[in-house]
Amino acid sequence: MERILKSPSRKKKAMRNILLLIVFVFTSFAGSNQNVPAKETLYEIKSATNTAFTFGEKLTYRVHYGVLNGGDCYFEVDNKPIVAGEHSAYHIKVYGKSTGLVDVMFKVRDEFETYLDVDAMIPWRATKKVREGGYTDSDFIIFDHQRRVAISRRGKLDIPANTHDLISAIYYARSLDMRNAKPGELFPVTFFLDNKNYEFRFKFIGREEITTDAGTFKALKVMPQVIEGRIFKDSEAITLWVTDDENKVPLRAQSDIWVGSLKADLIEYKGLRNPLTSKISD
Repeated sequence: MERILKSPSRKKKAMRNILLLIVFVFTSFAGSNQNVPAKETLYEIKSATNTAFTFGEKLTYRVHYGVLNGGDCYFEVDNKPIVAGEHSAYHIKVYGKSTGLVDVMFKVRDEFETYLDVDAMIPWRATKKVREGGYTDSDFIIFDHQRRVAISRRGKLDIPANTHDLISAIYYARSLDMRNAKPGELFPVTFFLDNKNYEFRFKFIGREEITTDAGTFKALKVMPQVIEGRIFKDSEAITLWVTDDENKVPLRAQSDIWVGSLKADLIEYKGLRNPLTSKISD
């Protein structure tokens, strides 16, 4: 019999949501299909251009929960491609851990992985292992984009074209050209999580300069519109900043949640694909 997981409290969900803060950036639907004679429809896998990141990139973030240093979060792309099924893929790992006083009160050890197609920028597999206080959860997802279904430990679900997992959405988003985005412009986002399809919109706000421990940067500012009442105080509770250059490195994610404020700042970066032309000073 499948074990029924007890849902974590709002406070227990707070650290995991730092990934959600970063994720809702720059993505759109893609894909077309063709009919085949054999009683099913197979959809075309379209290529997508990525000039934003490459193998060996590493990003480190410091997570602040109110006035406390809550922990660290790491985004890493393996140094070489991995074969996922018959596809060449970026193997991307994201892991977060609590530190200091927060670790004593509420230990967090979260791990996410995705295998993102090098040519099509869609995921083929994804995993998660979550430990947050007394709450644990895990999942393994297989994406069949030709049949537009996702299969996980929780079941099988039809998915829209170009559906991502939580982590692949971040990297696919970085590959999109946002140079001509206008303030107020809305963009749709779809990703798969816990056997559900989530649809969001984000609103492009504009450009400004921000300073993190990694330096001062010219940044693109966006505000995702999320589901009100679940974790965040309102439908526009999250603000995101990414570098205003070809890398589109997430610089900061900040939100007011029901139990306080949460912020993640970039503190270190290695192996970027392009010159960091948005950087103004150290």
